[in-house]
Amino acid sequence: MKDTEKPPSTAAYPRAINLLARRDHSVAELKQKLAARGFSADAIAATIDKLTGQGLLDDRRFAARWTESAIKSGRGYGLRLLQELQRRGVPREIAAEAVAGAKAEYSEHDSLAAIVSRRFATFDPAAATLKEKQRVYSYLQRRGFSIQTIISFFTNQTGELDR
Repeated sequence: MKDTEKPPSTAAYPRAINLLARRDHSVAELKQKLAARGFSADAIAATIDKLTGQGLLDDRRFAARWTESAIKSGRGYGLRLLQELQRRGVPREIAAEAVAGAKAEYSEHDSLAAIVSRRFATFDPAAATLKEKQRVYSYLQRRGFSIQTIISFFTNQTGELDR
């Protein structure tokens, strides 16, 4: 097959299965990956329909799993996760449901405490300079934590930082 030739449309489904075997994908991600491999729009649509019908491709499941993984690994919380899911092609309402479900299961305070203990174990807000505090607070805000939770954590929970 030459570089300008499109792969046969029957090859789209096995390629999609191969991609899904490695990790869950959103519908938009899978469409993008198949398009990058040169499959036609019709072959991609048929493959997406088939996978969705079989329950192998589901944006709700993807969003829920991805959000839980992101919180557990400390990649973010709240708005940051919502934005990241949307960037991955998950519709806003599905992304919002996933983030709300994760917020109900994982408290912002506990998630913040886990990140601080891993990333800033030696940070002492009482002894830190203004610049150091700004660096830590900014990092946590970029991860999606509210400034109120960050300030509350460091003013009320300084004992947790020593553990």
